Amino acid sequence: MKHIAITPRLLETHVPNLGVGLWAAHAPGNDTLAAQLDALGPGHVDLLVDIRIDDELDTLARLLALLRPRESPLWLYLICDDDAPKLGLARLAEILRTEAKGISGALLTPAAYLNSYQPDGEWPSTTTPAQLIKQARQYWPNLLIGGGFPTYFTELNRCRPDPSTIDFLTHATSPIVHAADDVSVMETLESLPWIFESARAIAPGQPYRITTSAVGAWTNPYGQSITPNANRERVTLSDNDPRQHALFAAAWSVGYLAEAIGHVDALTLSSIGHPFPIAGPTARYPIFDALRGLNAGAGRPAIGVTEPVKGLAALGWQTDDERGEFWLANVTDEPCAVTVAGTRCAAVLDEHADSSASALRDWRLDRLSSWNESPLTLAPYATARLEIALAEPLVHST
Repeated sequence: MKHIAITPRLLETHVPNLGVGLWAAHAPGNDTLAAQLDALGPGHVDLLVDIRIDDELDTLARLLALLRPRESPLWLYLICDDDAPKLGLARLAEILRTEAKGISGALLTPAAYLNSYQPDGEWPSTTTPAQLIKQARQYWPNLLIGGGFPTYFTELNRCRPDPSTIDFLTHATSPIVHAADDVSVMETLESLPWIFESARAIAPGQPYRITTSAVGAWTNPYGQSITPNANRERVTLSDNDPRQHALFAAAWSVGYLAEAIGHVDALTLSSIGHPFPIAGPTARYPIFDALRGLNAGAGRPAIGVTEPVKGLAALGWQTDDERGEFWLANVTDEPCAVTVAGTRCAAVLDEHADSSASALRDWRLDRLSSWNESPLTLAPYATARLEIALAEPLVHST
Protein backbone atom coordinates (compact mmCIF):
# COMPACT_ATOMS: atom_id res chain seq x y z
CA MET A 1 0.00 0.00 0.00
CA LYS A 2 1.24 3.46 -0.87
CA HIS A 3 2.14 5.65 2.15
CA ILE A 4 1.88 9.44 1.84
CA ALA A 5 2.96 12.16 4.28
CA ILE A 6 1.37 15.60 3.97
CA THR A 7 2.17 18.94 5.57
CA PRO A 8 -0.61 21.52 5.19
CA ARG A 9 0.21 25.07 4.12
CA LEU A 10 -1.84 28.25 4.24
CA LEU A 11 -2.47 29.72 0.80
CA GLU A 12 -2.76 33.40 -0.01
CA THR A 13 -6.31 32.96 -1.28
CA HIS A 14 -9.73 31.82 -0.12
CA VAL A 15 -11.97 28.86 -0.84
CA PRO A 16 -14.40 29.84 -3.63
CA ASN A 17 -18.14 29.93 -3.13
CA LEU A 18 -19.61 26.48 -3.77
CA GLY A 19 -23.12 25.95 -5.10
CA VAL A 20 -25.45 23.37 -6.60
CA GLY A 21 -27.25 23.18 -9.95
CA LEU A 22 -30.95 22.84 -10.66
CA TRP A 23 -32.79 22.25 -13.93
CA ALA A 24 -36.32 23.63 -14.21
CA ALA A 25 -37.18 20.71 -16.48
CA HIS A 26 -36.21 18.21 -13.78
CA ALA A 27 -36.88 20.08 -10.56
CA PRO A 28 -38.31 17.86 -7.81
CA GLY A 29 -41.42 18.76 -5.86
CA ASN A 30 -41.29 21.52 -3.29
CA ASP A 31 -40.97 19.22 -0.27
CA THR A 32 -38.06 17.24 -1.72
CA LEU A 33 -36.34 20.34 -3.06
CA ALA A 34 -36.69 22.25 0.21
CA ALA A 35 -35.40 19.32 2.26
CA GLN A 36 -32.33 18.85 0.08
CA LEU A 37 -31.55 22.57 -0.08
CA ASP A 38 -31.83 22.98 3.67
CA ALA A 39 -29.64 19.94 4.37
CA LEU A 40 -27.04 20.85 1.74
CA GLY A 41 -26.71 24.56 2.52
CA PRO A 42 -25.26 25.59 -0.87
CA GLY A 43 -23.59 28.95 -1.29
CA HIS A 44 -25.70 29.57 -4.39
CA VAL A 45 -28.00 27.83 -6.86
CA ASP A 46 -27.46 27.82 -10.63
CA LEU A 47 -30.89 27.34 -12.23
CA LEU A 48 -31.14 26.43 -15.91
CA VAL A 49 -34.44 27.38 -17.58
CA ASP A 50 -35.44 27.02 -21.22
CA ILE A 51 -37.71 30.05 -21.53
CA ARG A 52 -39.03 28.80 -24.87
CA ILE A 53 -41.02 26.21 -22.92
CA ASP A 54 -44.11 27.42 -21.05
CA ASP A 55 -43.93 24.62 -18.48
CA GLU A 56 -40.41 25.63 -17.52
CA LEU A 57 -41.44 29.24 -17.05
CA ASP A 58 -44.29 28.06 -14.83
CA THR A 59 -41.81 25.95 -12.88
CA LEU A 60 -39.53 28.96 -12.58
CA ALA A 61 -42.26 30.92 -10.84
CA ARG A 62 -42.73 28.05 -8.37
CA LEU A 63 -39.00 27.71 -7.74
CA LEU A 64 -38.52 31.43 -7.20
CA ALA A 65 -41.20 31.42 -4.53
CA LEU A 66 -39.49 28.50 -2.79
CA LEU A 67 -35.95 29.82 -3.11
CA ARG A 68 -36.70 33.44 -2.23
CA PRO A 69 -36.84 32.97 1.59
CA ARG A 70 -33.56 31.06 1.60
CA GLU A 71 -30.15 32.67 1.79
CA SER A 72 -28.62 30.98 -1.26
CA PRO A 73 -28.28 33.51 -4.11
CA LEU A 74 -29.84 32.41 -7.40
CA TRP A 75 -28.10 32.62 -10.76
CA LEU A 76 -30.25 32.09 -13.85
CA TYR A 77 -28.97 30.26 -16.93
CA LEU A 78 -31.57 30.96 -19.61
CA ILE A 79 -31.99 29.25 -22.99
CA CYS A 80 -33.71 31.62 -25.41
CA ASP A 81 -35.44 31.41 -28.76
CA ASP A 82 -33.14 32.01 -31.72
CA ASP A 83 -35.51 34.02 -33.91
CA ALA A 84 -37.81 35.85 -31.49
CA PRO A 85 -36.16 35.94 -28.06
CA LYS A 86 -38.10 39.02 -26.94
CA LEU A 87 -41.30 36.98 -26.55
CA GLY A 88 -39.70 34.77 -23.91
CA LEU A 89 -37.88 37.68 -22.31
CA ALA A 90 -41.13 39.63 -21.98
CA ARG A 91 -42.85 36.76 -20.21
CA LEU A 92 -39.80 36.24 -18.02
CA ALA A 93 -39.87 39.91 -17.14
CA GLU A 94 -43.46 39.52 -15.94
CA ILE A 95 -42.44 36.69 -13.63
CA LEU A 96 -39.38 38.49 -12.32
CA ARG A 97 -41.32 41.69 -11.68
CA THR A 98 -42.74 40.09 -8.54
CA GLU A 99 -40.18 37.36 -7.86
CA ALA A 100 -36.82 38.97 -8.73
CA LYS A 101 -35.62 39.25 -5.14
CA GLY A 102 -32.61 37.01 -4.54
CA ILE A 103 -31.52 36.76 -8.18
CA SER A 104 -27.85 37.65 -8.43
CA GLY A 105 -27.25 37.39 -12.15
CA ALA A 106 -28.18 35.76 -15.45
CA LEU A 107 -26.60 34.23 -18.52
CA LEU A 108 -28.70 34.21 -21.69
CA THR A 109 -27.90 31.77 -24.48
CA PRO A 110 -29.60 31.47 -27.91
CA ALA A 111 -30.62 27.83 -28.29
CA ALA A 112 -28.56 27.41 -31.47
CA TYR A 113 -25.42 28.23 -29.50
CA LEU A 114 -25.81 25.15 -27.34
CA ASN A 115 -24.20 23.43 -30.33
CA SER A 116 -20.50 23.73 -31.08
CA TYR A 117 -19.22 25.21 -34.33
CA GLN A 118 -15.81 25.08 -35.94
CA PRO A 119 -14.10 28.50 -36.09
CA ASP A 120 -14.16 28.44 -39.89
CA GLY A 121 -17.53 26.67 -40.12
CA GLU A 122 -21.03 27.97 -40.75
CA TRP A 123 -22.39 29.76 -37.70
CA PRO A 124 -26.05 30.53 -36.89
CA SER A 125 -27.51 33.53 -38.69
CA THR A 126 -30.03 34.15 -35.91
CA THR A 127 -29.74 36.09 -32.65
CA THR A 128 -26.21 36.11 -31.25
CA PRO A 129 -25.16 35.98 -27.59
CA ALA A 130 -23.94 39.58 -27.87
CA GLN A 131 -27.34 40.72 -29.10
CA LEU A 132 -29.05 38.88 -26.24
CA ILE A 133 -26.85 40.69 -23.73
CA LYS A 134 -28.07 44.03 -25.08
CA GLN A 135 -31.70 42.92 -24.97
CA ALA A 136 -31.34 41.62 -21.42
CA ARG A 137 -29.98 44.95 -20.21
CA GLN A 138 -33.09 46.68 -21.54
CA TYR A 139 -35.25 44.50 -19.28
CA TRP A 140 -32.93 44.28 -16.25
CA PRO A 141 -30.49 47.21 -16.21
CA ASN A 142 -29.41 46.47 -12.62
CA LEU A 143 -28.94 42.71 -12.94
CA LEU A 144 -25.49 41.19 -13.46
CA ILE A 145 -25.41 39.82 -17.01
CA GLY A 146 -22.83 37.21 -17.91
CA GLY A 147 -20.91 36.10 -20.94
CA GLY A 148 -20.09 32.53 -21.86
CA PHE A 149 -22.13 29.36 -22.15
CA PRO A 150 -23.81 26.76 -19.94
CA THR A 151 -21.84 24.21 -21.96
CA TYR A 152 -18.07 23.87 -22.06
CA PHE A 153 -14.88 25.87 -22.49
CA THR A 154 -14.63 24.92 -26.17
CA GLU A 155 -17.83 26.81 -26.95
CA LEU A 156 -16.68 29.82 -24.93
CA ASN A 157 -13.29 29.85 -26.62
CA ARG A 158 -14.85 29.78 -30.09
CA CYS A 159 -17.38 32.52 -29.35
CA ARG A 160 -15.76 34.93 -26.93
CA PRO A 161 -17.79 37.73 -25.37
CA ASP A 162 -16.65 41.34 -25.35
CA PRO A 163 -15.37 41.66 -21.75
CA SER A 164 -16.56 45.27 -21.58
CA THR A 165 -20.19 44.21 -22.07
CA ILE A 166 -20.42 41.52 -19.36
CA ASP A 167 -20.41 41.40 -15.56
CA PHE A 168 -19.07 37.86 -15.18
CA LEU A 169 -17.67 35.00 -17.27
CA THR A 170 -19.02 31.46 -17.02
CA HIS A 171 -18.98 27.97 -18.53
CA ALA A 172 -19.20 24.36 -17.38
CA THR A 173 -16.89 21.38 -17.84
CA SER A 174 -17.45 17.67 -18.40
CA PRO A 175 -14.88 14.92 -17.80
CA ILE A 176 -16.52 12.44 -20.21
CA VAL A 177 -16.28 14.25 -23.54
CA HIS A 178 -13.32 12.27 -24.92
CA ALA A 179 -13.12 9.15 -22.72
CA ALA A 180 -15.18 7.63 -19.94
CA ASP A 181 -12.97 5.10 -18.13
CA ASP A 182 -12.22 5.81 -14.47
CA VAL A 183 -8.57 6.73 -14.94
CA SER A 184 -9.26 9.17 -17.77
CA VAL A 185 -12.10 10.86 -15.89
CA MET A 186 -9.91 11.48 -12.84
CA GLU A 187 -7.06 12.66 -15.06
CA THR A 188 -9.26 15.46 -16.39
CA LEU A 189 -8.81 17.17 -13.02
CA GLU A 190 -5.18 17.83 -13.99
CA SER A 191 -6.33 19.90 -16.98
CA LEU A 192 -8.53 22.23 -14.97
CA PRO A 193 -5.91 24.87 -13.99
CA TRP A 194 -5.03 25.29 -17.66
CA ILE A 195 -8.69 25.70 -18.61
CA PHE A 196 -9.18 28.23 -15.80
CA GLU A 197 -6.12 30.22 -16.86
CA SER A 198 -7.23 30.30 -20.50
CA ALA A 199 -10.74 31.41 -19.55
CA ARG A 200 -9.42 34.16 -17.29
CA ALA A 201 -7.42 35.50 -20.23
CA ILE A 202 -10.63 35.92 -22.26
CA ALA A 203 -12.11 38.38 -19.77
CA PRO A 204 -9.35 39.69 -17.49
CA GLY A 205 -10.61 41.14 -14.24
CA GLN A 206 -14.15 39.82 -14.60
CA PRO A 207 -15.59 37.49 -11.94
CA TYR A 208 -15.26 33.91 -13.16
CA ARG A 209 -17.90 31.30 -12.35
CA ILE A 210 -17.85 27.61 -13.23
CA THR A 211 -21.45 26.55 -13.63
CA THR A 212 -22.88 23.10 -12.97
CA SER A 213 -20.26 20.42 -13.58
CA ALA A 214 -20.18 16.77 -12.55
CA VAL A 215 -19.23 13.27 -13.70
CA GLY A 216 -21.54 13.39 -16.66
CA ALA A 217 -22.79 15.65 -19.45
CA TRP A 218 -26.19 17.34 -19.54
CA THR A 219 -25.97 18.06 -23.25
CA ASN A 220 -23.84 17.18 -26.26
CA PRO A 221 -22.69 20.24 -28.23
CA TYR A 222 -20.85 18.00 -30.70
CA GLY A 223 -23.66 15.73 -31.89
CA GLN A 224 -27.38 15.26 -32.23
CA SER A 225 -27.97 14.15 -28.64
CA ILE A 226 -26.40 12.83 -25.49
CA THR A 227 -25.45 9.15 -25.46
CA PRO A 228 -28.38 6.88 -24.50
CA ASN A 229 -27.35 5.00 -21.37
CA ALA A 230 -30.28 3.10 -19.92
CA ASN A 231 -27.91 0.44 -18.55
CA ARG A 232 -25.83 3.08 -16.75
CA GLU A 233 -22.50 2.16 -18.28
CA ARG A 234 -19.30 4.20 -18.48
CA VAL A 235 -19.81 5.96 -21.82
CA THR A 236 -18.92 9.40 -23.14
CA LEU A 237 -21.37 12.31 -23.10
CA SER A 238 -24.07 10.66 -21.02
CA ASP A 239 -26.41 12.24 -18.48
CA ASN A 240 -26.81 8.94 -16.61
CA ASP A 241 -23.30 8.08 -15.43
CA PRO A 242 -23.28 5.38 -12.72
CA ARG A 243 -20.42 7.04 -10.84
CA GLN A 244 -22.63 9.98 -9.86
CA HIS A 245 -24.26 7.65 -7.32
CA ALA A 246 -20.97 6.30 -5.98
CA LEU A 247 -17.92 7.29 -3.96
CA PHE A 248 -16.23 8.19 -7.25
CA ALA A 249 -18.26 11.39 -7.73
CA ALA A 250 -17.55 12.55 -4.18
CA ALA A 251 -13.79 12.05 -4.61
CA TRP A 252 -13.84 13.70 -8.04
CA SER A 253 -15.67 16.71 -6.61
CA VAL A 254 -13.14 17.13 -3.79
CA GLY A 255 -10.45 17.04 -6.46
CA TYR A 256 -12.30 19.63 -8.55
CA LEU A 257 -12.59 22.08 -5.67
CA ALA A 258 -8.91 21.55 -4.81
CA GLU A 259 -7.95 22.55 -8.37
CA ALA A 260 -10.39 25.49 -8.40
CA ILE A 261 -8.97 27.23 -5.32
CA GLY A 262 -7.13 30.36 -6.38
CA HIS A 263 -8.48 30.16 -9.93
CA VAL A 264 -12.26 30.71 -9.86
CA ASP A 265 -14.60 32.95 -7.89
CA ALA A 266 -17.48 30.48 -7.71
CA LEU A 267 -18.00 26.83 -8.51
CA THR A 268 -21.17 24.77 -8.96
CA LEU A 269 -20.98 20.99 -8.60
CA SER A 270 -23.76 18.43 -9.22
CA SER A 271 -27.47 19.17 -9.03
CA ILE A 272 -30.65 18.59 -7.08
CA GLY A 273 -32.50 16.24 -9.40
CA HIS A 274 -31.46 15.17 -12.89
CA PRO A 275 -28.94 15.25 -14.58
CA PHE A 276 -26.39 15.09 -11.74
CA PRO A 277 -28.44 14.13 -8.67
CA ILE A 278 -27.01 14.17 -5.17
CA ALA A 279 -29.80 11.92 -3.90
CA GLY A 280 -32.48 9.60 -5.25
CA PRO A 281 -35.93 8.56 -4.08
CA THR A 282 -34.52 5.86 -1.78
CA ALA A 283 -30.87 6.78 -1.32
CA ARG A 284 -28.61 9.67 -0.44
CA TYR A 285 -25.48 9.51 -2.56
CA PRO A 286 -21.93 10.05 -1.16
CA ILE A 287 -21.65 13.25 -3.20
CA PHE A 288 -24.33 14.80 -0.96
CA ASP A 289 -22.25 14.20 2.17
CA ALA A 290 -19.11 15.59 0.55
CA LEU A 291 -20.68 18.76 -0.86
CA ARG A 292 -22.55 19.45 2.37
CA GLY A 293 -19.26 19.46 4.26
CA LEU A 294 -17.30 21.40 1.66
CA ASN A 295 -19.88 24.20 1.62
CA ALA A 296 -18.65 25.22 5.07
CA GLY A 297 -15.33 26.38 3.64
CA ALA A 298 -16.63 29.05 1.27
CA GLY A 299 -14.80 32.34 1.69
CA ARG A 300 -12.41 31.06 4.35
CA PRO A 301 -8.60 31.23 4.10
CA ALA A 302 -7.56 28.24 2.02
CA ILE A 303 -5.14 25.52 3.06
CA GLY A 304 -3.23 23.38 0.56
CA VAL A 305 -0.23 21.08 0.67
CA THR A 306 3.48 21.75 0.45
CA GLU A 307 3.86 19.33 -2.45
CA PRO A 308 1.04 17.92 -4.63
CA VAL A 309 0.70 14.16 -4.49
CA LYS A 310 -0.46 12.26 -7.57
CA GLY A 311 -3.58 10.27 -6.86
CA LEU A 312 -4.60 12.26 -3.81
CA ALA A 313 -6.71 15.43 -3.70
CA ALA A 314 -6.20 17.70 -0.70
CA LEU A 315 -7.66 21.02 0.39
CA GLY A 316 -8.82 22.79 3.49
CA TRP A 317 -9.49 26.04 5.25
CA GLN A 318 -8.58 27.83 8.42
CA THR A 319 -11.46 27.82 10.92
CA ASP A 320 -9.80 29.94 13.63
CA ASP A 321 -6.33 30.86 14.85
CA GLU A 322 -5.57 27.38 16.12
CA ARG A 323 -7.55 25.01 13.94
CA GLY A 324 -8.15 24.08 10.36
CA GLU A 325 -10.42 21.72 8.47
CA PHE A 326 -8.67 19.53 5.94
CA TRP A 327 -10.14 17.23 3.28
CA LEU A 328 -8.57 14.34 1.42
CA ALA A 329 -9.84 12.21 -1.46
CA ASN A 330 -8.24 9.12 -2.90
CA VAL A 331 -8.78 9.58 -6.64
CA THR A 332 -7.41 6.15 -7.58
CA ASP A 333 -8.67 2.56 -7.48
CA GLU A 334 -5.91 1.54 -5.05
CA PRO A 335 -5.93 2.04 -1.26
CA CYS A 336 -3.41 4.38 0.31
CA ALA A 337 -2.27 5.38 3.79
CA VAL A 338 -1.97 9.10 4.52
CA THR A 339 -0.33 10.92 7.42
CA VAL A 340 -1.30 14.59 7.84
CA ALA A 341 0.73 16.74 10.20
CA GLY A 342 -1.33 18.09 13.08
CA THR A 343 -4.31 15.75 12.75
CA ARG A 344 -6.62 15.82 15.79
CA CYS A 345 -9.80 14.14 14.53
CA ALA A 346 -10.92 12.37 11.38
CA ALA A 347 -13.97 10.90 9.66
CA VAL A 348 -13.97 8.79 6.50
CA LEU A 349 -16.57 8.30 3.79
CA ASP A 350 -15.81 4.95 2.16
CA GLU A 351 -17.39 1.71 1.03
CA HIS A 352 -18.85 1.20 4.50
CA ALA A 353 -21.16 4.21 4.11
CA ASP A 354 -24.84 3.33 4.15
CA SER A 355 -25.96 3.91 0.57
CA SER A 356 -29.60 3.38 1.54
CA ALA A 357 -29.62 6.33 3.94
CA SER A 358 -32.29 8.39 2.25
CA ALA A 359 -33.03 10.43 5.37
CA LEU A 360 -31.13 13.71 5.43
CA ARG A 361 -29.57 13.10 8.84
CA ASP A 362 -26.78 11.10 10.45
CA TRP A 363 -23.97 12.52 8.35
CA ARG A 364 -20.98 10.20 8.37
CA LEU A 365 -18.43 12.98 7.85
CA ASP A 366 -19.80 14.79 10.92
CA ARG A 367 -18.75 11.86 13.14
CA LEU A 368 -15.19 12.96 13.82
CA SER A 369 -13.16 10.56 15.96
CA SER A 370 -9.99 11.37 17.85
CA TRP A 371 -6.96 10.65 15.70
CA ASN A 372 -3.28 11.23 16.19
CA GLU A 373 -0.80 11.53 13.39
CA SER A 374 -0.81 7.81 12.63
CA PRO A 375 -1.62 6.87 9.03
CA LEU A 376 -5.22 7.14 7.87
CA THR A 377 -6.17 4.41 5.42
CA LEU A 378 -8.21 5.56 2.44
CA ALA A 379 -9.96 2.92 0.34
CA PRO A 380 -10.33 3.52 -3.41
CA TYR A 381 -12.25 6.77 -4.00
CA ALA A 382 -12.71 7.36 -0.27
CA THR A 383 -13.03 10.88 1.13
CA ALA A 384 -11.81 12.01 4.55
CA ARG A 385 -12.54 15.07 6.66
CA LEU A 386 -9.93 16.03 9.26
CA GLU A 387 -9.59 18.59 12.00
CA ILE A 388 -5.98 19.72 12.18
CA ALA A 389 -4.15 21.70 14.82
CA LEU A 390 -2.33 24.85 13.83
CA ALA A 391 0.24 24.84 16.61
CA GLU A 392 1.73 27.96 15.07
CA PRO A 393 0.58 30.06 12.13
CA LEU A 394 1.01 28.10 8.92
CA VAL A 395 3.59 29.52 6.55
CA HIS A 396 1.87 31.44 3.77
CA SER A 397 2.69 30.17 0.32
CA THR A 398 1.51 31.29 -3.11
